[in-house]
Amino acid sequence: MCTTGLLRLDDDDYILFKNKDFGRTHFDDRIVVEPDVFGIRGITTWAGTDPELDIFSGFSVGANRHGLLCCDSNVQTLDDHANYDELVEIALRHGTDVPSAVEAVRRAVSREPYSWANLIMIDSSSQAAVEVRSQEVAVLSLEGRTARTNHHTELGVHENDDDRTTTKKRLASAQHYLDGASSLEDVFALQQTHDNGDTGICNHGLHETVYSYVLHHRRGTTTLHLGQGHPCEGPPRFEIELPLGESWSTETEADIRSAYPSIQGGPPPVV
Repeated sequence: MCTTGLLRLDDDDYILFKNKDFGRTHFDDRIVVEPDVFGIRGITTWAGTDPELDIFSGFSVGANRHGLLCCDSNVQTLDDHANYDELVEIALRHGTDVPSAVEAVRRAVSREPYSWANLIMIDSSSQAAVEVRSQEVAVLSLEGRTARTNHHTELGVHENDDDRTTTKKRLASAQHYLDGASSLEDVFALQQTHDNGDTGICNHGLHETVYSYVLHHRRGTTTLHLGQGHPCEGPPRFEIELPLGESWSTETEADIRSAYPSIQGGPPPVV
């Protein structure tokens, strides 16, 4: 059960954030570091308690060399549908901006059904939310700062959604804090909040916040800020400038992997 959001601070200065919630208290990310794209691997078994059974695919959150940022949140996971995390990877690999990323997602969903999800994306001039329900797609062009949780606002709440208990409360809370945010520090503070007890934006309820991410694109450079564990407990926050485009090399890739807070920072497994 993840909470996500985006906001624009100034011209060519914008932020996308995500709190990643899982079915256990600890999780180690696996990352993709390439010249054209950076991605944090998604996982179809996010609610599972046994890491030996984890199945990775797609991107949970990421950025590309064009300054496009994208992430997702779960609405419903279906075993006979493709993983919605694959749509984030498709958006970032085939999109140079929000409109082309949206079209890439539309094409993918027209070919096969995907588990239900909310995607958000932002670039230097536009932003959008994309709701996916099997082979239905709803695209919302966004004018201002926007939060998303685990239900569809355009396609509507469905009785089969995985979370019908906390998602509306978390959305209201995240949007409230986001409306008052004017800095990177405000977003960090938002990620730590517990307006609704253990099931706030920082989650300690049935699911646990295992990572908090902020992607900050400013003047042509994208920086990842992240912490591993409950944000409210003050884990070390890492600041990693992503080596996209001409700044990528085997050396910068190795530097990212060594700096990333995960014992699984190395190449993703073949699954």
